[in-house]
Amino acid sequence: MADSAKPKVVAPAEEVIRLDAYDEVPVLQRASRQKAEKEGALERPKGKGKGKGKKGKEEPQFKRDSGLSQRIRKYARPGAPFREVKAKGDKKLATEVKQRARQDRDAAFQLAKAEVLQTAEAGGVEVDEQDDTRRLAQKDILDSVGVGVARKAFSFELPAGPYNCSLTRNGAHLLAGGRKGHVAFMHLDSMKILCELHLKETVRAVQTLHNENMFAVCQKKYIYIYDSQGMELHCIKHQKFPTHLDFLPYHFLLVSAGEKEIAWRDITHGQQVAEHKMHLGPATCLRQNPKNGIMHVGHNRGVVSMWAPNVKEPVVKMGCQNAQVMALAVSDNYMVTAGAESKWKVWDLRTYKALHSFRTHGYTVTSLDVSMTGMVALAKGCRFEAWKDVFTATPHQTPFITELYKGRMLECTRFRPFEDVCCVGHSDGLSSLIVPGAGKANFDSFEANPFQTKNQRREREVQSLLDKLQPDSIMLDPNEIGQLNREVVKAWQETKKKEEEEQAAESTKNKKKMRGKNKVGNRMKRKALKEGAEQRQKAKSRVSGGGEGEGDDSEEEEEVEAEGRAARQEEAAPPG
Repeated sequence: MADSAKPKVVAPAEEVIRLDAYDEVPVLQRASRQKAEKEGALERPKGKGKGKGKKGKEEPQFKRDSGLSQRIRKYARPGAPFREVKAKGDKKLATEVKQRARQDRDAAFQLAKAEVLQTAEAGGVEVDEQDDTRRLAQKDILDSVGVGVARKAFSFELPAGPYNCSLTRNGAHLLAGGRKGHVAFMHLDSMKILCELHLKETVRAVQTLHNENMFAVCQKKYIYIYDSQGMELHCIKHQKFPTHLDFLPYHFLLVSAGEKEIAWRDITHGQQVAEHKMHLGPATCLRQNPKNGIMHVGHNRGVVSMWAPNVKEPVVKMGCQNAQVMALAVSDNYMVTAGAESKWKVWDLRTYKALHSFRTHGYTVTSLDVSMTGMVALAKGCRFEAWKDVFTATPHQTPFITELYKGRMLECTRFRPFEDVCCVGHSDGLSSLIVPGAGKANFDSFEANPFQTKNQRREREVQSLLDKLQPDSIMLDPNEIGQLNREVVKAWQETKKKEEEEQAAESTKNKKKMRGKNKVGNRMKRKALKEGAEQRQKAKSRVSGGGEGEGDDSEEEEEVEAEGRAARQEEAAPPG
């Protein structure tokens, strides 16, 4: 009864291994198995540990990135990015220098590797060989592009022209200022007007600051700072009648130029950093070099002067045009200038020589701008032109795209960052043009993010304030920062050596030792000797007329001298 109640374990059908009669499974001992493997009768299995997997399949091989070194050099500091850094002398300093050099190399390597994630491609125009892009009108371009690009084109007819314009670093907001006192600040994607001002006085220039929360307006007499709601925050009365404005984002410096001087003001605390007299006449145009923070100022005499806040004189003066400099723009190592003699030139700032010269017909160039991809925009009279490849050895002799504004005089041209759009201010308002290939396809969200949120903007503002550069870091060659000036070090070493020699010579002079001179007993003793000498002198003067007692006087003088000699010997003796 108990045996019948015991459960019976049966393996599932899928776990039962069935062998046919002709299947033979050799069961060999270890020695016979090794012998069979050597003879080839039994194939040796290859496992995961030391083998290479199954027979007939090879391990995957990683292909070498041939363009990686070139991309690393693009992001690395100027010079040899793979050079080993050696520092002699201080071991601690040598370790820090090597560690920083290693961090720079790692950062350049990571940026070069991250280019794989940049999938966006730059725009452009494809035409046949017999076609000319100059014949392309904005209507034809808008019909060919997508809806997302076509909606970025706009045109506003405003009565307070001519208009100047300025864009934020991420290209999301536009600030426009009319000469007759109209100022508007708007978001370009949604076309929402953040604020609009009617100042009822002349507006000479407008400039956006570190983000869309603040902007500056150069009015008839002073510079005013406003917030995004149009509320006046500050009035700068130190400089009167300024005509041009610009902003250095990494230094938080608002730069203004007028008839006689150029000034830098820190917007974080409102104090003026520097002000220099130019002595070259009034400024006709003002632009910054984004590479080093140097300000380029054009003058009536055809001279372009370059200024830094820590140098009272211009660091460079260039005779660029034969007449008044009407406009200029700077991009990396190149500068573009336009003069009143109907010529515009391209200059190499490394050699300070002209690369190319172009002549305009009809009107002179009144505004210049360079896009992120090196495209140059010109505004001359009622005609707009965009030029490609002007910084190469063999540039095109004809413009890439042209547009005619009939009955309107162009005042200002500014490319929109990260977009194929150029904003144009003219006598009748504002408009925008689609310029294919003008914008940078990929952006760094930690540098300038066109789609940043409110929290990202706050975090970026705090981080940029922590990373703010000092005005002393603005110099003509930014590669000199962190390097050692051997001439200055040599002069300092010579001065220090001379001072040490002078101090050593002074210390070796023989000084009269007067140990114990100011003790109470010595002071009382000197006082008593002085009083006794005075009394004897008085007595000597009384009896000097009679001639009597000459021997006594001589004896008294000998006694006084002996007492004084004894006192001096006691003072010179070391304290016991």
